[in-house]
Amino acid sequence: MKKRFHRKDVADIMVNAARSYSEIQYDRHMEELRRLHKGAYDYAIDAGPHKWSRVHCPQRRYKLMTTNVAKCINSCLKFARQLPLITLAKFILNMLQKWFYDRHANAQSMRHRLTDAAYLFILKRVEKCGYITVNPVDWNIFSVKHKGKQWTVDLARKTCTCNKFQMDFLPCKHALAAARERNLDFTSLCADYYKRETLIDAYSVPIMHVGHPASWVVPFDIASRVVLNPKAKRQSGRPMEGRHTSSSERTTTQSCRRCGQPGHNSKRCSNSPMVNEGPSRIVPKEYRCKCSICHKIGHNKQTCPEKDCTME
Repeated sequence: MKKRFHRKDVADIMVNAARSYSEIQYDRHMEELRRLHKGAYDYAIDAGPHKWSRVHCPQRRYKLMTTNVAKCINSCLKFARQLPLITLAKFILNMLQKWFYDRHANAQSMRHRLTDAAYLFILKRVEKCGYITVNPVDWNIFSVKHKGKQWTVDLARKTCTCNKFQMDFLPCKHALAAARERNLDFTSLCADYYKRETLIDAYSVPIMHVGHPASWVVPFDIASRVVLNPKAKRQSGRPMEGRHTSSSERTTTQSCRRCGQPGHNSKRCSNSPMVNEGPSRIVPKEYRCKCSICHKIGHNKQTCPEKDCTME
């Protein structure tokens, strides 16, 4: 949003709308966005709120798992993709083996029942629940009041009317205040996604090396098969290293601020600086060079064509 419309205030409102936990907050931010920039509002609505809004998402996937695993792996294999196929497979094996070992060792070193990130997140919410008034309705339902507002917390169903409890799968400050009223451990209100044991189990399976091909035990029916190379014709030219951009991505053309020509920047520019021809194009001060010999703009005294005549 910030790159498309070049407005930081528009991007900030869009982020607040995307992170809203209730439809009331979402509608308030979207109305503010509509009054500020109608084009950005239409763009967000046409894209579909279910794709970027937390409150309209049909599944609770945001903040629980990433949706760009393929892009993460591709960025790690940016240079390894140029290797031969077998070497690339060995590189991926070693990379995943190191990842699993480091993350498993990190999970084993954690001292709390929750992961370190989840534990610090809960501590920040615990600091905010000090001045909250809690009135029990029954053994599991509590009426919570704070700053003139009132919420209802259900510890059995792990819900709160602020929607943070059921969306983050972590207790909000209202639920933490209710748990404090019952002397209940707040780790029991957290989902298993944030538990230390879950993180250990996720990386508990080791990735083993395949060993030397001479030590493999291959069945006879497999070893007797003859696998030929695929009948494919290689295209002419250098293979493409980058990826094809989608139709929704906006391509930008780089232009030099020194000469105004596209394709390079001012550090790699070898052209002469352009002259300011009007208020539409403002040349930076460092490129408004003026010759001290002929008093013309566009060069200095070292490259002045009248330098030799003056010396004579």
